[in-house]
Amino acid sequence: MNLSLSAAGVSLGVIVAALAFGGVGTIQHLAAAFCVAAGLLLAIPGVHPMWGFAAFFVGNIGWIYFAVQHRHLGLLWQHIVLLVLALGGVWSWWLEPLVLG
Repeated sequence: MNLSLSAAGVSLGVIVAALAFGGVGTIQHLAAAFCVAAGLLLAIPGVHPMWGFAAFFVGNIGWIYFAVQHRHLGLLWQHIVLLVLALGGVWSWWLEPLVLG
């Protein structure tokens, strides 16, 4: 079995579960699901790290939106910093090799 496909299936399962058990699938449930999926993608050997950092990027955007809507300043600043770190990972593992070869 291809480990990358297994990790993608697990990640998709986490997102589907968040939608199913979260009622209408609010932004906080989706953001949490993307962050959990990102952690799984980064933890499983054989999965390219760019997928984990890309999932963290999406999750952080969701948490930033949620934090702004609900005026949670601590959560907002935490995910702004984590978004910058995720952008660094996306650059290092995905965009830099595309741009610089």
